[in-house]
Amino acid sequence: MVIAFFGVLQGCVHDVEVSPTPLVSGSGDRPFANAIPSAGARRSNWKPWYTTFGDQYLSQLVEESLRRNPDVRAVGRRIDQANALIVQAGSTLFPQVDASGDFRQNWGIDGSSTQSSSLGFLLDWEIDFWGRIRSGRSAREQEAVAAVDDWLAARLFLSASVAETWFTLVEQRGQLRLTHEQIEVNRTLLDLTRLRFGQGQGSSVDVLQQQQQLRATETLIPDIEARVEELALALEALTGKVPGTGKLSTLSTVQSPPSLPDPGVPCDLLRNRPDLRAQQARIVALDHEVGEAIADRLPRFTIGGSAALSGSPTPENLIGDAVAGVVGPLLDGGRRRAEVERRESRVREEIDIYTALYLDAIRETETALSRERKTEERLRRQLSQLTVARKLLTETRNRYTLGATDYLPVLDALARVQQLERDILQSRRELLSARIALHRAIGGPMSKQTP
Repeated sequence: MVIAFFGVLQGCVHDVEVSPTPLVSGSGDRPFANAIPSAGARRSNWKPWYTTFGDQYLSQLVEESLRRNPDVRAVGRRIDQANALIVQAGSTLFPQVDASGDFRQNWGIDGSSTQSSSLGFLLDWEIDFWGRIRSGRSAREQEAVAAVDDWLAARLFLSASVAETWFTLVEQRGQLRLTHEQIEVNRTLLDLTRLRFGQGQGSSVDVLQQQQQLRATETLIPDIEARVEELALALEALTGKVPGTGKLSTLSTVQSPPSLPDPGVPCDLLRNRPDLRAQQARIVALDHEVGEAIADRLPRFTIGGSAALSGSPTPENLIGDAVAGVVGPLLDGGRRRAEVERRESRVREEIDIYTALYLDAIRETETALSRERKTEERLRRQLSQLTVARKLLTETRNRYTLGATDYLPVLDALARVQQLERDILQSRRELLSARIALHRAIGGPMSKQTP
């Protein structure tokens, strides 16, 4: 009867909100403003996001980094630590039994000696009527959940960093190849202007202008090569290798991203983004700690006892006792009440942080969608502009060959074509970067690997 009574009281101590939600107004089930209605398959049918690019070497790099990157491994260690804290927090739910023993030998002045020994056991058990210990253990369990999601968030961020670095490296290698091709074109035109100058059909200014264009293009090479080396070293570090000891594939080229995935609706982010799930778990953990602090203001009931054997192990030498006790706070200057208020404030603080993270997640998704759409539009216009620029270059070269104009229009058209070629290559990579940002914003998806 008494146990049932206290069981009812225990449920009245504190109710934990197991699914806290962000403090935002408006519906979270409406599509994103920048989403395309005819987007690809739903997330449940997706493979790991980085495989959608169809770049086998990228997939290998990501998988290798997920296995070997020390930063991600370090985050994974926190899961083991959190699980150990669960065991520690719940251990006092069970009786605590300690054993002690000693052996003593005394010598007298006359040379005589005596021996004595004892063996004892001590029992101490707090009856968790108010759920204080269970609340602490539940808090640690939620912290372990948060640790797993932090690890998943680190894996998502790492995979995005590897993909971004890889595609930037591929672009810079493409820029290097393109620049060498442009240098050859400029050399050919320089030979042409020298030939015309030698035939009296051109001026020395034409030669110097084309020579200046050639030198300006050659000047681009060192910076591009330095950038290629920098990105290669960064990629090796991300994959857990000693920078400068590996060799990366040079086969990939910058291509268009696959069809746009369906980002879902804003409220899907709460389930799909590991950082939001981790924050929710931390809120629940703090809410359990509020219950722990409330229970700490109530009386504690304990059961204890001891048993000891002194001398020879016979029944007449057995000494034992048992005790049941209760202790409760009378005056503490408001310390325990202040602790409850502090933890309740922490819950509200973390909910505000949760709300801010959710709003940032929506903003990141909308930004990535808008950025991809606008980058794709810019790329289309650049390609159209390049078509016109090439026609203009052909026309100005023909007119220059016929002596109808000087070399300056040819030089301007050539510089514009070559700059557009470099800009288009960069825009193609930025299109891939926008897709990477989208996958990072919507939470992947990542493989279902467990730590």
